[in-house]
Parts: sequence; structure tokens; C-alpha cells
Amino acid sequence: MPKRIPITVAGQIAEKHNCRQVIVLAWDGELTHVVTYGKTVEDCAQAATGGNLLKQKWGWPECNDQPSRVKKLERRIAELEKLSKPDVG
Repeated sequence: MPKRIPITVAGQIAEKHNCRQVIVLAWDGELTHVVTYGKTVEDCAQAATGGNLLKQKWGWPECNDQPSRVKKLERRIAELEKLSKPDVG
């Protein structure tokens, strides 16, 4: 079993079964894997929250993972907010 299950696997499940969000919880005999997928950025964030809740219930160390698409959007929002503030000084 690979160290990580590719997100594309969750995406394939979503596409095949017409789902907007997928959370995969798998155990390979040694490691527990949680993989999340969302069709939109909002779906990604919600699926990641669900995955984090599963991790919490399974006793994983504190985890607040967010998909890269969500992180990128949050950074862009912060940049735009910074640009929209008037210069004081």
C-alpha cells in the first residue's frame, strides 16, 4: 500500500457515483488513510472538515488539513483584502 491514497481515487469515486463530496477511510493493516475530494472549492472544504472529524474520532493527533485549492483561495482572498485597505500614514 502506498503511503498515501491519491486524491484522484476519491475523484473517480465521485464521478462514477455522481457525488459532490467523497471521504475515503481505509486501513491497510498498518496505517489508516483518510482521503477527501470535493467537486468545488466549497465541497473540498466541507469534505476536508468531515475527514478531519473522522481523524479526530480515530484519535489522530490534532489535524486541520485543508485542500490546496482551499488554501490557495484563502491566500488570494487575504491578498485582495490587503489591497482594498487604504494606506494610512
